[in-house]
Amino acid sequence: MAVEEVTRRWALFTTTSLATIFITFGGLRLLLIKCSANKDGKFDYLPVTVNLCAEMIKLLVCSIMAVNVVRKGSEQLTICVSWRDVLRLFKWSVPGLLYFLDNLITFYVVASFEPAMVVLLNNFAIISTAVLFRLILKRKLVKLQWASLVILFLAIMCLSRQANVTHSSSDGKLMHHNKQGQNNDSQQSSPTIKCNVQPGDYCSSDGLPICSTKIIQLPSWRYKLSLLGQYEGHCWVLLQCFLSSMANIYNEKIFKEGHGMEDSIYIQNTKLYLFGVFFNLSSIVFIDKYWERVTKCGLFHGYNEFSCLLIFVNAFMGLTVALILKFRDNMFHVLSAQILTVVVITLSVLLMGFKPSLEFFLQAPIVLLAIYIYNNSKDTETQSNDNLLVT
Repeated sequence: MAVEEVTRRWALFTTTSLATIFITFGGLRLLLIKCSANKDGKFDYLPVTVNLCAEMIKLLVCSIMAVNVVRKGSEQLTICVSWRDVLRLFKWSVPGLLYFLDNLITFYVVASFEPAMVVLLNNFAIISTAVLFRLILKRKLVKLQWASLVILFLAIMCLSRQANVTHSSSDGKLMHHNKQGQNNDSQQSSPTIKCNVQPGDYCSSDGLPICSTKIIQLPSWRYKLSLLGQYEGHCWVLLQCFLSSMANIYNEKIFKEGHGMEDSIYIQNTKLYLFGVFFNLSSIVFIDKYWERVTKCGLFHGYNEFSCLLIFVNAFMGLTVALILKFRDNMFHVLSAQILTVVVITLSVLLMGFKPSLEFFLQAPIVLLAIYIYNNSKDTETQSNDNLLVT
């Protein structure tokens, strides 16, 4: 009996510790991304370089631990000598690619909204996870869960509209620029940008090579797409939620499938982060504007104290998520994210001057209530069905 009590307390301690670490790093990550931006809300550094450095740190930590595990003889190192071994290795490229896109899109999402709005809008991941669970893992949802998902979707849409209004009204320069563009529409078919800098200066505040002093004519198709700019942040949120859900579901699957639970998490993570480094490094090498920026300005151009700290926060948060998916599950990750929502909103109000509107106070509890109903409805309906069978 004493052994069972110790085991129960140890399980409670590890669960609480994982949730606390995830919430801490998750909140710091969003706040650091926001603080590392310049006054215009853009980044003086290349966000992909932050992710590359974080992946390299994770790969280094897990590689050292994996070598230690192999040296102790508790695990054998498998060398790819056949096509089957190569295919087994490349299955880790799927979550590696998904996490690469997810981590990069996070910067664009945070640049579009306040951190408090980001964590609320990211609750759309619950809907995407439920849909993917149903389509991929064939898990059924009860009627009350579907109803709570509909309520959650409508509440998030209302919040996103409110976030769009707040973001647009706070960006006076952008509104003024748009008015000037509308006044000049009768004189030119598409807008122009004038670069008043000296030739040879390649390090701009938005991370792109600066042109020489001349007038650049933007393509008409790009100007038309810019009319949808007010919804760009919402598109990034939706895309990120689906990518994050797919990455976590697939990663948990390969962590645990077959004899996955018997394999060392350090060896598994080494394979995963190897592809993470590959995709981040490939984007720098094969995307011309990234490569030109790095070669002319350096890998760490535009960094400040917040972006440097962000590298380590990203790294340790990724390691924490891997532990959650290995020894807990996606549902634990989703529930921890709800506590993160409350924490980030509180920190945004206290530290970042976020002033919630009346609509925010009315709609945010609806989101949290819908999530609560979704997480508890299955047990409630199962218990009701059992009572009916008994009677």
